[in-house]
Amino acid sequence: MGLLFFASSEPIIDMTYPPKFLGAEPLSRESAVFGLAAVFMHWSLTTYALYSIPALAFALAYYNFKRDFSISSAMFVGSNVELKTTTKQLIDAFALIALVAGMITSLGSSILMLEGGINALFDTNIGTTALALIAALVMVASALSAASGLHKGIAFLSSWNAKAFIVFSLLVLVFGPTSFIAHAGLDSLSMYLSNFVSWSLDTGVVVEDSWPKDWTVFFWAAWYAWAPIVAIFLGKISRGYTVKEFLIFNVAMPSIFVLFWCSIFGGYSIYLELTANNVLSDTLNQKGPGAIIWELMQDLPGSIFFIAFFLIMSFVSYVTASDSAIDAIAGTCVESSNEQGEEPKSPLFIKLVWGGIIALLACIMTINSGLDGLKLVSTIGGFLGMIIAVCAQIFLLRLCFSKTGKNKAKT
Repeated sequence: MGLLFFASSEPIIDMTYPPKFLGAEPLSRESAVFGLAAVFMHWSLTTYALYSIPALAFALAYYNFKRDFSISSAMFVGSNVELKTTTKQLIDAFALIALVAGMITSLGSSILMLEGGINALFDTNIGTTALALIAALVMVASALSAASGLHKGIAFLSSWNAKAFIVFSLLVLVFGPTSFIAHAGLDSLSMYLSNFVSWSLDTGVVVEDSWPKDWTVFFWAAWYAWAPIVAIFLGKISRGYTVKEFLIFNVAMPSIFVLFWCSIFGGYSIYLELTANNVLSDTLNQKGPGAIIWELMQDLPGSIFFIAFFLIMSFVSYVTASDSAIDAIAGTCVESSNEQGEEPKSPLFIKLVWGGIIALLACIMTINSGLDGLKLVSTIGGFLGMIIAVCAQIFLLRLCFSKTGKNKAKT
């Protein structure tokens, strides 16, 4: 999406202009570097921090303090607050609403991207029915993977997908403009690190610049919408790790990989845009954002192989994101006690029901409202998720400075 900041001044999507504070023209080289730096800001450290802080709070609350398998346990970790059952259920309901909104946005975006991949691979133009089938296929696969458990389907797909992404990115780095990619990544990383605080806090209200609202607020809302249920999933699989190890595996390592991945594809996108007469921004205007990555693949030698490989990886990636979320959703929908620290077991039909609901809503929003409708849903869910995450952050910070917290620093 960072490439959109580098696009022409008359796009179909009206957020393809650089922000006013940059003082750069569309299609300028400074705008290109900023586009990649903005991707770093929106998808790396901040994203995983928003996920991991409430996840750490939940892990400590569930495993160390023996609280219930509920997101409310993360909100009041280390405190003596005793909530009534109805209050816990209400908090879980808000968390579910937030996550469903986030998953609708994610699945809707994936539908658009997979549509572009199928069109590029088979030189066709699929319709509404095919989009619905894509959504159904993703969610059925996710539900079945979630039903197989953490140590089977979810673990296998996640492990395979991570290795596939590494291999694919290295292939693109080798067959693409390697030197240009490296320099673009370093320049963008420098800009990102130098402006991290100012960009993260910029609202654009005083200078009447809607760029922060169109992009930064949208991404923050999307991550907050996912945060409550991601917190449950990450907390659930973190047993036996120290806090330091937890943060390394859930914040540091994913952030580094994102910087590596986005440097390769962002740098390659910039190179192609500069050397091929704005081919990517023209693709954006004519076919929409879902077609950009596939146009990028067309420039690689053996493009059909790269398109097919990336299409499979993308599908599996959406499945791995959804199956962990569905597993966490289903876990909050069943009664559970934490007397022996056992993880709650949820029946298959609950996972299938949630998968079906999310797929149906994502199809409706994508087909009828497009990207703007998905952004609105994400913002609503993000507000609810933000309340839960902020409460978890406050009580986790309070716990860090207490004697009890120091004695229970192992998750």
